[in-house]
Amino acid sequence: DLNEPNINSLMSYILGWFPPAHCSPPFGNCLAGNSDVEPLIAVHNMILSHAKAVQLYREQFQPKQGGQIGLAVHAFHYEPYRDDEYSYQAAARAYAFNIAWILDPLVYGGYPPLMQTYLGSDLPTFSEEEVKLVKGSADFFGINHYSALYAVDCFHYPTECPANYNRPILGFAATTGYRDGIPIGNETGYDRFFVIPDGMEKVIDFVHRRYPNTTIYVTENGYNPKGRSLLLDPDRIEYYKAYLAALSKAMRKGAQ
Repeated sequence: DLNEPNINSLMSYILGWFPPAHCSPPFGNCLAGNSDVEPLIAVHNMILSHAKAVQLYREQFQPKQGGQIGLAVHAFHYEPYRDDEYSYQAAARAYAFNIAWILDPLVYGGYPPLMQTYLGSDLPTFSEEEVKLVKGSADFFGINHYSALYAVDCFHYPTECPANYNRPILGFAATTGYRDGIPIGNETGYDRFFVIPDGMEKVIDFVHRRYPNTTIYVTENGYNPKGRSLLLDPDRIEYYKAYLAALSKAMRKGAQ
């Protein structure tokens, strides 16, 4: 019933690019907003609204229709920036602060432990009644996956971490498509999307391992060409072949 609440909170309450255009420095200079707190409140309310919509559907419509109801998240895969423990921890935080932030409450009734550690009292909590409402409130998870990014640990690589990433709201983990000036994969027409087929396998594997009894659908995926004619589009064909092959590998490992 909801599509990409993580992206909606980023665009509307961290960066302030979408209505209601709320943000605060160092993310931007909006007329109103607090980029460190308001996204948490917005997502909390979106999760509660989702859970109430699911309850209504299950009580009044699902018995007759036999349908399913779920929620979709935007899901990058995050690769460690360096081959060290700090970078692997940054990748784990990036997953927690972007994907598990939305999905953990629907399965476990609360936010990821990593978010609780870094955000403390700024992170909203669910009441006992709300936990009952939220937990189990998805028949499936939709995964909108296009690409992968590196995750940079802002504690140990501060010079490679822009100020707007070195914040609790982002888990002190910067994300970038470049390492030492080299892109993580073939570039596309969008500067945050790169062609990295095994990112599909890895992100589906993450979701399957973290939520083993939940059905997964890939609800968005696609390729934005870089200066190519749409009439001659071999790169898009190769993109879909590679990403579908990676998805098939994830399914053979047990995801469904």
